[in-house]
Amino acid sequence: MTMEQDNLLQTENLANNEAQVSGAIVEEPRTEAPIQEETTSAEKSTEKEIPAWDFASFTTEEIISHMKEMIESFPVQQLKMLDNLPAIFEKQYKNEHDQALASFTGAGNPSEDFEYASDTKERFYNIYRQYREKKAEFYKKAEEEKEENLKTKLQIIEDLKALVQKEESPNKTFQEFKALQEKWRNTGLVPQAQANDVLENYHLQVENFYNYIKINRELRDLDLKKNLDAKIALCEQAEKLLEENDLGNAFRQLQFLHQQWKEIGPVAADQKEAIWERFKATTSKINDNYHHFLDSLKEEQENNLKAKEDLCQKLEAIVNKERSKHSEWDEAAKQVMEIQEEWKHAGLVPQKERNKIMKRFRSLCDTFFDQRRAFLKELDKIHAANLKAKVALCEQAEALKESTDWKATSRKLIELQKQWKETGPVQRKHSEKIWKRFRAACDYFFDRKNAQFQNRHSEEEKNLEAKKALIEELRGFQFAESTEETIEALKNFQTRWAGIGFVPFKEKEAIQNEFRNLINSYYDKLDMDDFEKNIELFKSKVNTFEASGDKDGRLIEEREKLMNRIKQVENDLHVWENNIGFFSKSSNAGNVIKEFENKIEGARHRLALMYEKLRIIDGMI
Repeated sequence: MTMEQDNLLQTENLANNEAQVSGAIVEEPRTEAPIQEETTSAEKSTEKEIPAWDFASFTTEEIISHMKEMIESFPVQQLKMLDNLPAIFEKQYKNEHDQALASFTGAGNPSEDFEYASDTKERFYNIYRQYREKKAEFYKKAEEEKEENLKTKLQIIEDLKALVQKEESPNKTFQEFKALQEKWRNTGLVPQAQANDVLENYHLQVENFYNYIKINRELRDLDLKKNLDAKIALCEQAEKLLEENDLGNAFRQLQFLHQQWKEIGPVAADQKEAIWERFKATTSKINDNYHHFLDSLKEEQENNLKAKEDLCQKLEAIVNKERSKHSEWDEAAKQVMEIQEEWKHAGLVPQKERNKIMKRFRSLCDTFFDQRRAFLKELDKIHAANLKAKVALCEQAEALKESTDWKATSRKLIELQKQWKETGPVQRKHSEKIWKRFRAACDYFFDRKNAQFQNRHSEEEKNLEAKKALIEELRGFQFAESTEETIEALKNFQTRWAGIGFVPFKEKEAIQNEFRNLINSYYDKLDMDDFEKNIELFKSKVNTFEASGDKDGRLIEEREKLMNRIKQVENDLHVWENNIGFFSKSSNAGNVIKEFENKIEGARHRLALMYEKLRIIDGMI
């Protein structure tokens, strides 16, 4: 038997004793009252439900803001879940530090230059210190209050003892007795060690009072009527709780009503069973509703557990997969962050499984990012070796740029360009600078070579006239019956254009732009989606490199530009996806989230287009 049930039984026994005095009371039917935990007056008045947040799924900023909100919004004695928050915060802080480091090195920066600028740890422990201080102060005051309550209740017991010694009118003595009862009910908790003894002593003195003065029937009837009214009011309050949407709050409020029921004295015998049955029936409905709520909550948490186990399996597949390319690791990192975002919204799992599944998930995330850091560290070494090789190629090209052996030197420079292409990438901060150095040396030689062959001017003038004639022919072009036939005809114009040969250098850019713009204008009129149109226009552009005299160099340059743009868009996409995950926690960030979603959609479209262009270039080199 619980302490609460024992207290209820004592109250019922007292009612039985009072019935022996008045001749109008019978024992109230016994039933188990809902189990009531010891609470303070502050807890009983709390109306808001404490949110069941999964702090382990939050960022450090979200942990700080939610912890601060709970400390400011709820009594400190109800926030025991915050005791374990430092361990959760430290784990997330390390994870965010590691992700920032991975993003920094993934952008081509050396890890030794990384500085993690975050004041979240200092802010977290400042707020957490406030919680500990408030908690200590609360329990200190609570204990002091209980000691004062104990003194008050012991004095009430002494005052009850003194009542039976007074020689005055029963009516006045009874009023004093009722005042002491009211004072007892309004006095809060006492230290747990003395609670039972004090309550038993109180009930004994109440029973002695009734046995001693044998109050008259009229006063007793008034008291029974008052008790009945009080119990009817409790029934009405309990019945109103059936309309409560928050079943957990309804259940807790019911406990408080049962405690009040125990404190109210007996009612007339002919009404006692009916009023108790009314209160008990409502209690049963609330209990049933609450138990059904717990069952549905359990089922929901089991489903959440299954969802989180599935996410762990996805992570395990990613962790166990072998990768050798930077793009593969970036794609895997994107997948891991998407899984982490899903985890945040997967909801709570059963308490007994919570630590286990979180430990499994965190371990897999840590393993993946450890693997990625190791890969990036090795990649830094490869980039450094590639840079050294490209510096050597620049030096060789620079040593040849003044040569007048046009044929042999051309072959050597083309061979150097081929070696450049075969040499792997370097860090982005060196990429453009080293490429411009190499290209400048090659361009210097080939510009001198072109100037040397001015005798080709006549042939180039003929080529210029041929290209102008082709442009005029293109101006009169009529669309075919089908888009496919039209595209094929336009490609034929491009093939003929590429086969004409060189034109005078000063006319090269203008005639090339005129032809390209005209071709582009026809493509713009075709019934094609933007993606296909962009690809066809790009093919038109790179096909003209054939007549440039430096096809491979132009293609390599175009490829470098594409790679730089791809990396920039991927970095932007990563930042936007992280931002939208942060803003999703705010209830009034709809417009901002929509803006980021549009940015993300546009970036993904541009990436798809650039990867297709990259594939076209790689097929031509």
